[in-house]
Amino acid sequence: MTVLQLQELSKTFNGIYALSNINFTINEGEIVGLVGPNGAGKTTLFNLISGRLRPSSGKILFQGKDITGLKPHAVCKLGISRTFQSSRPFPRMSTLHNVLAGQVFGKGFSLHTRPEDEQMAHELLDVVGIAHKAETLAADLTLSEQRRLDLARALATRPKLLLLDEVAAGFSPVLVKQAIKLINRVRERGVNLLIIDHFLNLSQKVADRLLALDHGEKIAEGPPDIVMKNREVLRAYLGMRYQDEEDD
Repeated sequence: MTVLQLQELSKTFNGIYALSNINFTINEGEIVGLVGPNGAGKTTLFNLISGRLRPSSGKILFQGKDITGLKPHAVCKLGISRTFQSSRPFPRMSTLHNVLAGQVFGKGFSLHTRPEDEQMAHELLDVVGIAHKAETLAADLTLSEQRRLDLARALATRPKLLLLDEVAAGFSPVLVKQAIKLINRVRERGVNLLIIDHFLNLSQKVADRLLALDHGEKIAEGPPDIVMKNREVLRAYLGMRYQDEEDD
């Protein structure tokens, strides 16, 4: 079953293409890594899918429904949630209340917290490994813990598709291993994932497929081991150094 389908998706800024005619699908049960150098169009693609930007042309289909141009809150209620490259907690709220805030904007909208809502929030904090920080102010969490909180809050919206933006950026090798286990636990909950991974320290280990972008265009797609040997991908990451070695 197709969860997400992008059809000829493009976005221009002042006549310059940030994304050009992207065709792509995510199927049920998949983790897909979105890779490419800085300026490749990865964040723009996330912003289009999540409703922060309107495409200049093309369509976005989610579970067969055309969601092109919907506002972020409407996209979230349908079952797409995201995190951001920089952690964005509500700093003066507790960790638990941050997660409950995510629930308000997702499926099953309710302004009144029920006992089952708090139970679910505690369960999600346990999933991401910070259940012991439930009553801690978000501002007092470490960077790693705030990233985990972002994930728990996104999961609280009950997404079918989760967009993770550089969830392991700046992590040590030990924390990357923890992030891999965490992502696999999220997959076990029936959530499909699209992961931005500029430094390739995560997606090669957890993704079923990679989508590689460069200058707003799709340059490769397929299994990680094949995509990372693709000439266009190597050229995008290594630039002229790779070109010079290829010419020798």
